[in-house]
Amino acid sequence: MRWATVAPLLPGPGTLAVEFGCGLGAYGARFARRFATYQGIEPDQDSAKVARSRVEPFGGQIIADPTGLAHGSAGLVCAFEVLEHLPDDRQALAEWVQYAAPGATVIVSVPAEPERFGPWDERVGHYRRYSSADLADLLRAAGLTSVEARHYGFPFGYALEFARNTIARRRRTADLDVPFDKRTETSGRQRQPHLAWMGTARWYLTGPFRAIQRRFPHRGPGLVAVGRVPADA
Repeated sequence: MRWATVAPLLPGPGTLAVEFGCGLGAYGARFARRFATYQGIEPDQDSAKVARSRVEPFGGQIIADPTGLAHGSAGLVCAFEVLEHLPDDRQALAEWVQYAAPGATVIVSVPAEPERFGPWDERVGHYRRYSSADLADLLRAAGLTSVEARHYGFPFGYALEFARNTIARRRRTADLDVPFDKRTETSGRQRQPHLAWMGTARWYLTGPFRAIQRRFPHRGPGLVAVGRVPADA
């Protein structure tokens, strides 16, 4: 559901793509095939191991931190479901944008609608959810222009969120004993397809819902925002 919103926003293939918090490499595998160079940053060793197995066959690279990356070098800087895990999202985004070249594209995704913050958010280590206006303001504060934020996941995402919150409520006492940083580390590994055919099946099964969400870009429990680095930056 998210990929259908992200894909049309991507720049051309002849560029360096840098993804912060790449998790298990689901997007990284697509980016490694699409772009000239792909580098994913993932500090969690278990997730990074899986991500490497997915991106390295296509020439991509997974690293623990961006220390070796040059500022102003990437044509695409992105992070999916990461900002909500960080205490200071404003500082994090400003730091990520430093790696983007003039004219580059920056794309982020986050959970939407602050009033929907619930047990699942607590379980996976979310500090917050975002309104479209708040997310757009965050990108502008990082110096980006041509900012656009759009919802995704209507209506299927609401049913999925309800199921996740139900699961989280049943395990709430045990989950709250887990340190906050550990919840974040494992969040990207929860309920992810581990076999290729499972991901393919999900793509086809959600086809009707992707068609519906295109008609309702202002509704859904997820947000994708895109901005551009000024050409004269």
